[in-house]
Amino acid sequence: MVITSPTLFARARGGDRFWKRRRILSLSAHYFGRKKNCYSIAIKYVNRALRYSTIARRQKKLDLRALWKARITGGSEELGTSYNSMKYTLNDIGIGLDHKILQNMAIWEPRTFRGLALLTKAKETEKGLNSLDGPSVSGVVTRGML
Repeated sequence: MVITSPTLFARARGGDRFWKRRRILSLSAHYFGRKKNCYSIAIKYVNRALRYSTIARRQKKLDLRALWKARITGGSEELGTSYNSMKYTLNDIGIGLDHKILQNMAIWEPRTFRGLALLTKAKETEKGLNSLDGPSVSGVVTRGML
């Protein structure tokens, strides 16, 4: 239909309602019962499903991050170092590996992960007097000793 006047434009708005309903009903096509056939019922359940899917996308990221951290912690404690010290020491050295790569190494490449843990241990023992974890020097009295 060609719209040649404002009155024809006002009349030609019937398709919007059809496609709006069609979009909701296509999203609810896999539901059971009246939830997939009745628009007024389907719209409630479709909106609820879309809200839950938004929340689930955020929750998936949090769950994966917790899983990665648990795997890295398990692998690093097995080799005698902690997760935090490994993470900070690797960042200080300049090895920029993210959580996903580190957990893949902990599971699938144990020799490489062991090398990173040994590197972390070596760098921790090299720390000087400026760090709290560094070796104590004989003959020097600090406030922490008092």
